[in-house]
Amino acid sequence: MNAIRCLLAAAALAGAALSPSLHAQQVDCNLLDVPVHHRVNPGSNANLLTTWLSEAENAGARYGFTEDRGAPIRATRTPLPGLSAVHRLYKAQSGDFVWIANPAEIASAVANYGYVDQGPNFYASRTPVACLQPVYRYLKGNKHRHAFGDAERNALVAAGWVSEGVSFHARPGAAPEVDTRFSFAVIPDTQNEVFAGAPATRHVGRAQWLADNKAALDLRFVLHSGDVTNWGERDEPQYQVAVAGVVPLQQAGIPFAYTPGNHDTRAVCAGGSACPGESAAANVRLMPLFNQYFNPRFTVSGRMEPGKVDNYYTLFEAGGVDWLVLSLELWPRTAVVDWAKTVLAAHPSHNVIVVTHMYLNGDGTISTSNGGYGANSPKFLYDQLVSQYANVRFVFSGHTGQATHRTDTGVHGNRIVSFLQSMHSQSNPVRIVEVDTAADEVSSWIYAPQTQTQYPQYDAVVDGLGLIH
Repeated sequence: MNAIRCLLAAAALAGAALSPSLHAQQVDCNLLDVPVHHRVNPGSNANLLTTWLSEAENAGARYGFTEDRGAPIRATRTPLPGLSAVHRLYKAQSGDFVWIANPAEIASAVANYGYVDQGPNFYASRTPVACLQPVYRYLKGNKHRHAFGDAERNALVAAGWVSEGVSFHARPGAAPEVDTRFSFAVIPDTQNEVFAGAPATRHVGRAQWLADNKAALDLRFVLHSGDVTNWGERDEPQYQVAVAGVVPLQQAGIPFAYTPGNHDTRAVCAGGSACPGESAAANVRLMPLFNQYFNPRFTVSGRMEPGKVDNYYTLFEAGGVDWLVLSLELWPRTAVVDWAKTVLAAHPSHNVIVVTHMYLNGDGTISTSNGGYGANSPKFLYDQLVSQYANVRFVFSGHTGQATHRTDTGVHGNRIVSFLQSMHSQSNPVRIVEVDTAADEVSSWIYAPQTQTQYPQYDAVVDGLGLIH
């Protein structure tokens, strides 16, 4: 019997054994007046519940619990009639925290699954009370998460989390004030930055600048629009330099999603050119080193092929709305587009960001070419996917030209903003995308930290996004 079933079975048995007097005791909800802070580590997916704000802030600053979910519930630090101790348990091997009020389940987790009981964290009710709300527990892989409302529960289920039922009942917290402004960053083609001996101020320096300015930018996510390396599948040290460029993001707890370009596949040989005597059409789908180096580092909510990040998606929340980053291979195969349709259809309440290496030409038009060795053109991708779903908001690409943007209207009347950033610069430019969900607008600018260069010619402001709230 797996861990989920064992824990649930223990909970069911313990629930059946509850005495009538425990059920009958009255709970004075007004006495549950201590906020319980909720933090999430976006890199590991672990979560934290604590009645101590200082502990929550320290966990964010030192241990990567940077996603502040506010104080969704209230409890008490002292025992009261009708309440039970909610224990915090920790498993060092997986870095997992879980909160359990059922004594039998606590004992099972300690005896059978390697958890350490860190003692009571706060007191809440094990049984439903009219003035209290249920707190649900979910499991994915070796991590637990707690959810406090239907929207959060639905988002976890959509991301592959499995419900373990109600963990305890607590008083609802005050509605958190929503921060409606945030930013995400888009890194353009970095293929010229990853050679041995390249200045560290370029590739790693960009990531470090993003990490250092996380708070100032209110930075929630980092994208890469492809060509991370130049011919990295034929020269593995390029990937070793490339992967060093995500370490500052990981240390700062900033989630990221990198998209493969043609130079990240075996279609490109030494010198950055086509491989003589080999099929570029076949090789463009081969990127074992890209997967080896980046697959373990991404926070992936779903993928087309097990164990691969050629085509995948990631969910996150920012500005009070839900987002889905869809990363697709360049010149995608029809099967990939069909898979992407199922992803968008399954997440109608998420605002979608599509990232694929080749989409816009340098003049801002949508390309009608498959590059001569890809499958389908960007125009095919637009006609079959991007324009067909009401939740698509942005498309990002690189590969050619410098930088530009365009706005299209999908078949459902939704505005779709597409950005190109390629540049192939000798510095380290990055596009910053600022979103204001209350004003329903986006603004974007490009900056190179190494040379402190601004590119005002590529600034953009687009309103009327029609974001899904």
